[in-house]
Formats: sequence, C-alpha cells, structure tokens
Amino acid sequence: MLTEIENGARANDSLASFLASSGPGLSRRDRGFVTELVQGTTRMRRAIDHVLQPFLRRKLDPDVRAALRMGAHQLLHLGTPPHAAVNDTVAVTPRRASGLVNAVLRKVSNADPQWPTGAIRYSYPDWIWDLFIDTWGQDGRASLIAMNSPERPSPRPDGYIQGQASRWVSDEVDDASPDGGSMLDLCAAPGGKTTALGSQWSPLYANDIDAVRAKNLQETVGRFRPGTAVVISDGTSAAFGDSSVDAVLVDAPCTGLGALGRRSDARWQISESAISRLVLIQTALLDEAFRLLRPGGVLSYSVCTVTNEETIKVPEDFQASHRELTSIALGGSHWRPHRQGGIVLPHDQGTDGMAMFQWKRQS
Repeated sequence: MLTEIENGARANDSLASFLASSGPGLSRRDRGFVTELVQGTTRMRRAIDHVLQPFLRRKLDPDVRAALRMGAHQLLHLGTPPHAAVNDTVAVTPRRASGLVNAVLRKVSNADPQWPTGAIRYSYPDWIWDLFIDTWGQDGRASLIAMNSPERPSPRPDGYIQGQASRWVSDEVDDASPDGGSMLDLCAAPGGKTTALGSQWSPLYANDIDAVRAKNLQETVGRFRPGTAVVISDGTSAAFGDSSVDAVLVDAPCTGLGALGRRSDARWQISESAISRLVLIQTALLDEAFRLLRPGGVLSYSVCTVTNEETIKVPEDFQASHRELTSIALGGSHWRPHRQGGIVLPHDQGTDGMAMFQWKRQS
C-alpha cells in the first residue's frame, strides 16, 4: 500500500481496498495497526526521510524505501520497542535488502534527531507550514501539530461515521431553516452532510458532477436517507430552474487544508497554485446557488480549509455582488467568529478545520 500511495494512489482508497479483501482475516487490533502504519507513515513521510537520510548511501528501490519508512515510523512516532520494530520490519523486507534495513533501523533507534525547521519535524511541505503560520500565527502551528493526531469520529446514531465539524455544518443548515422545504446539496458526494440533514427537508436533492461519485452517493443515501433524489449535473450549471429551491448547501471543493490529518496523502498532493483555481470554482458554485435559491431562502457555504482566499475573499466578494443577501450568524459556540461567518481550526476541538457562511435571500 505504501508503494501504491507514493505512486499516486489515494491512501484512504488503498487502505479500504486492502481491508475489504484481507481485513476479515485480521483482528480488530491488527486492522487498526495496519491503518496506523499506512496512514501514519504516509503522513509523517518528510520527518521520517529526514531521519533516515544520514544513514543512506544510495538510491533505494520503492519497496525497500517503504519498508524503511514503516520501521522508522514505529521507532520515531509510535514508541514501538526497537527490537520489535526492527525485527518485524526486516521480516517483511525483500530479502535482497534485509541487511540494509536491519542496519539502518538499528542506527535510527539510537539516533537523536535534529529538526532544522518545524515543517520537517511535523512533516509538511514548506508552503503549507508557512501559510498556516503567516495566516494564524501560533494557532496555525497548533493546528498543524493537531492534524498529525487526527480525529477518530464516533458513528452517528444511524451508524454513519462522520467528523464532528461536518455534522456542525448540517446542524447550522437545519437551524437556519426550521420550517424546512426543498433542499439542494449542490456538491453532495460522498453524502455525509446530505444524510445528516434534518427531517424537515422535502424534497431533498443531492447533486454531484461525477457519475462514479454519484453512484456511490446513491448507495449512501439509499442506506442512510432513503427518498433523496440524486442528480448528476455540473454544480456551476445545475439541472434546476431559477428560484426553484428553499435552501442550498454549497460544500465546495477546496484545498482541504483543514483536513490534512484525515487525508494523510493530501499534504503531498495539493499545490499552492490550486488555491486560485479552486477560488474560481467556489465563486461559480455560489453564483449558481444564488440563481437556484427562492426569495426568503437560505444559502450555506462551507469549506474544510483555512486559507483567507477561500474563507474570507470568496464569501465577501460573493455577498458584495449579491445585495439581496443578508448574513446569518452561526449558532454553535464551537465556531470562531470569522468576518461574517465562522471557522473551526483543527486544534480548537480536535476536529477537521471548517469554515462556514450563511445568507438569507431577501423576499
């Protein structure tokens, strides 16, 4: 799995596939250990490589590098006794490299790592570390550290496993419209926020642009929110008429920088240049949501990120260009005030980072 992920596979997908095929033969404890080895080694890759580098003299094959990283993660971050971490890692290492892995891991077990930067110590690309520090100061540093020990959410009463910050978004959508009516979740996959919405919404539409994701979405709503209508259309030109629904949720595609703990590979895949591209998409989605919203209806915008561009500029520019909108204050005490909306940083409550804004369209 580690070599697959380094070659571009998504960590969550690779892990889910393995556990589905081989997981039934593992104990619950072993399933958890496999998950930590994959997610933790992926998440802490930069710190691990920094510690390994002084003991390496040649380029490694991908499978050997993965084995070394896995062993070093146990030594550096899991507190595994050295004899267990070294011996068990050597046992699964390709035979051609078992001596090398044994020697290097024994040196790592006695090393006293020196960390030239926080980005290296806590295993982030420099640009992400700098963005958090520049934007949030010490809160940014605390958030980055917190995302290396991600939330392990409990199932909802219906059994769906969903992070608390995402649940708070659905709660705010419900609270802003207690009388309910017709609701459109414009970017609905995988379906967590849709299925968490209250019973006052009817009809409830779940829209997504991607046919494959929509198929998975259909399975999710079929299990957790039967009767939801799944629609496949581009959220920037949705298959709905003008002023056709009472409420719209735009849980927009974003950089996901508030959810880097849950998505262990994302910190290595997202680029700084993606921010400006995603801002354009977020703006287009909000403009389309406004077209669909009836007078008197409520529009909600959420993103699991913390950049000023996505959490301040987009909603403020949108409201400035749509004078018929009035901001609605968020009700939950977990939200930090964030201009006209609210934000939760990852270290605030031990959840994903999340920003949210709501508006009412005047009659």
